[in-house]
Order: sequence, then structure tokens, then C-alpha cells
Amino acid sequence: MVHLQAQSILLTRHKGRRCDRCEKTFPSMSKLRRHYLIHTGQKPFSCTECGRNFRQSAHLKRHQRTRAVQKRYRCSLCAKNFLSPSKLERHHLTHSGQRPFVCQECGKSFRQDPHLKRHMVTHIKMTE
Repeated sequence: MVHLQAQSILLTRHKGRRCDRCEKTFPSMSKLRRHYLIHTGQKPFSCTECGRNFRQSAHLKRHQRTRAVQKRYRCSLCAKNFLSPSKLERHHLTHSGQRPFVCQECGKSFRQDPHLKRHMVTHIKMTE
């Protein structure tokens, strides 16, 4: 009896619902409908804050959780959001016009140290 039940379960699983576009098989009609959105390009779940669209409500919810975290560090001048206070602090330099990283070779200044380091490569003389 147990063997027949297991065989029945396997047959049920393999039956599934088949996508008429790519032949993929799904265990339920709801999963097939969700998959079908890939072919139609539809994204029925929309974020009310930024307007970004998603195929699945779970993806929208994950996006909204991420946005909630991002709101912790918001620029008071332009309302842009940042994941950390250091990123917000660095962003403030764009509003103040400060460029604290100065090239000792030519005097050109930069808002961020990595930008200065990238610039320094221009001063390296190529030896032949």
C-alpha cells in the first residue's frame, strides 16, 4: 500500500503544469501563472515610493524592507538616502563643494581619496 502511495505522489509531481512557451513544468497552476510573467514581461507589483515594478509580491516586500533600512541616513539637503552615516557624510561634500584630497603634483583636488589615487596614475612617467 505504501509503495502505491509513493508512486502516486511521484506521478502527481511529474504531471504538473507545463508552460506552452518554454516547456518548463510547475507543480501548480499558480506557480505556472507566476512563471508566465517572465514571458509577458508583466510586473504587476509596484513600489508606491519609487515606482519600481516587480513580478512577485515577495520581491516587492524585500525591496521595501531595503528601502526602510536606507531611510536611516537621509540627506537633509536633497533627501537622498544612504546605507551608512559615513556614506552620508561623504555625500555632504557634494553640497559643500569641499575637495579635501589634493594632488601634490598638480594641485587638482577631489572629494574622495580613491579618486585622487586614480588620478595619481596620470603623473607616473612611462619608462621605455
